[in-house]
Amino acid sequence: MRRSPATTLLAAGASASLGDGIRYAAFPLLAVHVTTNPVSVGAVSAALSTAHLLFGFHVGAAVDRFDRVRLLRYMQLSRAAVVLVLVAAVLAGQASLPLLLVAAFLLGAAELAADTAVQSLTPVVVRDAGLERLNAGLTASQSIGEDFAGPAAGGLLFSLSPAAPFAVIAAAMGGSWGVLTRLRLPAREAPPPRPRRSLTAEAREGFLYLVRHPSLRSQALWAAAMNLSVAAANATLVLYVVQELRLSDSTYGWLLTGAGVGGLAGAAASPWTIKVFGRLGTMIAASLVAGVVTLGIAFTTSVWLIVVFQFLAGFSGVSFSVVGRSLRQSITPDDLMGRVTAAYRLIGFGALPLGALAGGAVAHWLSLGTPFLLAGVLMIASTLTLGLLTRRAQAAAVTAGAAPGEHSGRPVGRR
Repeated sequence: MRRSPATTLLAAGASASLGDGIRYAAFPLLAVHVTTNPVSVGAVSAALSTAHLLFGFHVGAAVDRFDRVRLLRYMQLSRAAVVLVLVAAVLAGQASLPLLLVAAFLLGAAELAADTAVQSLTPVVVRDAGLERLNAGLTASQSIGEDFAGPAAGGLLFSLSPAAPFAVIAAAMGGSWGVLTRLRLPAREAPPPRPRRSLTAEAREGFLYLVRHPSLRSQALWAAAMNLSVAAANATLVLYVVQELRLSDSTYGWLLTGAGVGGLAGAAASPWTIKVFGRLGTMIAASLVAGVVTLGIAFTTSVWLIVVFQFLAGFSGVSFSVVGRSLRQSITPDDLMGRVTAAYRLIGFGALPLGALAGGAVAHWLSLGTPFLLAGVLMIASTLTLGLLTRRAQAAAVTAGAAPGEHSGRPVGRR
């Protein structure tokens, strides 16, 4: 039976997400197996995300320049090949720190390209009205694979054999590649012929399109403010729970589970919330709820209330992410999709380390509860400014009769 393109993309994403979740647990364990130096172990984790800083600006231009489906297939196959090298090295007793660093960097670079390609393919696979449903499915499968099943399986498999989780990761990436070989899409409309330029020049075009587009610009800054706040609050959550509230380590695990379950619920409910509130209404409501519950954590010592707050934070965060991604995809022309996606992710994800550092510094100099207070205030303030600016920009575009998505032939903001 032939699968629809949306089902095929979802199945490929679910398989890759499971592999990524296993990797999140297995890589640090293998690093500790190879070296006990904290700096070296930290370097392995840093190597996984270094590609975002080195290639985050240019990856979108590469995604737009080449066939996206073929590029995605190559990335999944490349990830499988890299992990198979690790499997062979572990079995031969030759796993070393330099090998781990190189493998981590290559896997991070391939994951960056693959994620950008998936987000760029989503609006091609489904029409505007189906964006939220597919994005919600991709987010839910990512949450299950990377937050629940994958890490648990990675730890269990590593306890059986250090090579076992990496063999399963290779199989998951190979499975994703196999599914993608069945993905068939309508031919993309060929853009007008133009001289081939450097990747930097093409990437700059996507970045400038985002910066000059009122709705995309305010939405990107809004997402950055939200990510900054979330990272600041989460950076010291474990210390707040264990030291300030004097709760057990297992309780911290329950809090994370609450946020994960909330995220799954948010993904499942996204189509319904959009019918009720609309796209921008959902984002505004979600970010306000996230701000209120983050503030609430600073004013309660009840573990059950904090679990509820974490559930609502997870629900709101995923709702904001799913709808924001769909809104951006409906606005952006297809020939700029990869570059605008990369620029947006660079701005949004670039706020995460800054927020984590700020949260740690505030907790150190003031108190462990202060990051939650400041993060909640920032979430609410950014919603009342950047969120409303995004709504105004959308309304102005529609009123002017030039809906932001007309370049791509897709309507925007349809509820």
